[in-house]
Amino acid sequence: MKKKEQGPLQVVFICPNCGKHLAWALPTAAISCPCCGLWVTNKNRKRPSVEVFLPVDSEQTVLF
Repeated sequence: MKKKEQGPLQVVFICPNCGKHLAWALPTAAISCPCCGLWVTNKNRKRPSVEVFLPVDSEQTVLF
């Protein structure tokens, strides 16, 4: 059985202004908060107490 190669990892983006969970995305992303209009980047995002990283192709992030 072959191991899956690890690709880029996604992080959770949480608005530092209003606390809304926005999306799982690559750290290079910039996401506009629909509640307060603030642009959230990796530098200003609110980090959870335990940082979790997900692979880009993770089945955990599939929308349904």
